[in-house]
Amino acid sequence: MLKWCRRLHNWLGLLLVVQILLWFLSGLVMAVLPIERVRGEHLHAQPDTLWHHASVNPAGVLAHHSKQAIISLSQQLTLSDNQLNAEPVYLVDDAGQRFRYSAVDGTLLTAISEQDITALAQAQYRGNGTLRRITLLQQAPAEVRHLPVPLWQLQFADSDNSIFYLDPATGSVLRVRTDGWRLFDFFWMLHIMDYDERSNFNNPLLISTAAASLLFTLTGILLLWQRYRPRRHQLTPGNVQPG
Repeated sequence: MLKWCRRLHNWLGLLLVVQILLWFLSGLVMAVLPIERVRGEHLHAQPDTLWHHASVNPAGVLAHHSKQAIISLSQQLTLSDNQLNAEPVYLVDDAGQRFRYSAVDGTLLTAISEQDITALAQAQYRGNGTLRRITLLQQAPAEVRHLPVPLWQLQFADSDNSIFYLDPATGSVLRVRTDGWRLFDFFWMLHIMDYDERSNFNNPLLISTAAASLLFTLTGILLLWQRYRPRRHQLTPGNVQPG
């Protein structure tokens, strides 16, 4: 039994040594990197939605739509005297179509122009670089693969190689991607062993490797206990001392 356990432990160690080192290394890197900076929260402003300015009744907005229409709360960023504001908006979903109404005066809002998107992005940007490129994407890149399209991508020339992804309807920043995020994402990939989507924490490779690592640990504990367990000394007639 112990011979089989030792052999299994040795083989598992040879197979798992690289991945175990990667787990420790990636865990250390992700723990050291401040998550706020990884998310780019230091690079963009987040104005609060001014819902106390809302004066339009949602029922009045729904009156222009079918009974199946669904209303939800949203926002739209605006610039007034170089002041960034988040105006309250009613978002109506009616038969697959979306309509946006100002909650301040009830007007139907139109799409934000490229010029306004540029101004809003620069107003939200807190870095020390300049805007390098703006692109309206019809397909989301891998680093924001789960965001809906179309999507504005704005690249800034700064030390972080920052990229802002803006919602075309609201003008707000949906995601910030920097070199720090990309470094974190690389080690996150190594940690969860999802080398394709980098998001599946329940992939079979990770589960099987974790199970093998658990077995490696258990066999190691068993071998360690076998080596250092207390030994019982057998009494013989020659070493029995008379009382």
